Amino acid sequence: MEESQESEELKAPARVLTEDEVAVLVSENMGWAESIARSVARAWNLDWQLDGLDGGAYEALLFCARRFNPDFGVPFKAYARKRIHEAASEEARKSKAWQKGVGSDTPAEQEAREISFQLFEIYPELREGLIPIDENKSAEEQIRSTIRQMLASASLVAAFKDGSTNNPETLLEYKRLFEGLATLEPVHQSILWGIYWGGQSMRSLAEEWGIDELTIIREHKEILGFVEQRLSNPKAKITKKLKIRPSLRAVSLQMRKKKDPPPFQRFSLTLILAAIQAFHLASGVIW
Repeated sequence: MEESQESEELKAPARVLTEDEVAVLVSENMGWAESIARSVARAWNLDWQLDGLDGGAYEALLFCARRFNPDFGVPFKAYARKRIHEAASEEARKSKAWQKGVGSDTPAEQEAREISFQLFEIYPELREGLIPIDENKSAEEQIRSTIRQMLASASLVAAFKDGSTNNPETLLEYKRLFEGLATLEPVHQSILWGIYWGGQSMRSLAEEWGIDELTIIREHKEILGFVEQRLSNPKAKITKKLKIRPSLRAVSLQMRKKKDPPPFQRFSLTLILAAIQAFHLASGVIW
């Protein structure tokens, strides 16, 4: 959603809000921005105020309020959410408490730590010692299903975090994964994109689309099953597409009417170019 407003900004002159309008927008959304900072702080095991996450969230909120153009029809929260989340996360990375905690870790350990914290964002029940379960399965099947689900989620987080790597082999693995994801229905791609790249929770995504959160949770689980199959056998042909739940069909129809390229189709093209560049860098060929 943020991309859609920014693309529109390139096509039409932006209507600048007055300082009074900006102040009202900031005041109305301050509590929401602080809730994002608190959520990030919990995931990173930090204090959202002492470690400066509140300041980062406020600066991002103010920045977005000054750039926001309501004429484009994009909700302000959809426009600002990603930037506020990223600003709070950046403050978390720069905080003394975090640096002290990971300063002695290897790069791999630091990356694993950050991935685990992002999983806490995706599955908030983990903070309470709970795990995602399927009541229709036995206890043993639930554990196996949860492990597979967590591994698939961690793989997606790692792929998005490391998408700019110059390692050709790693990029090719990510390319295969994202090419598989690009075959999903646009609504399924948008769910993954919003959660793993846009910094949205399943609840906020459901609110944005005007549907029940449980629909997003269940659909997300089905999509992860597809991801798991792609990871276990990336060269296998895709013979069966995921079905769209009835409660998501209206959202899916709206996306199809817009005729915009689904997010993973756009991302796959970028990743292919990056893979080609990495290959040339690794081989010493100038192009």
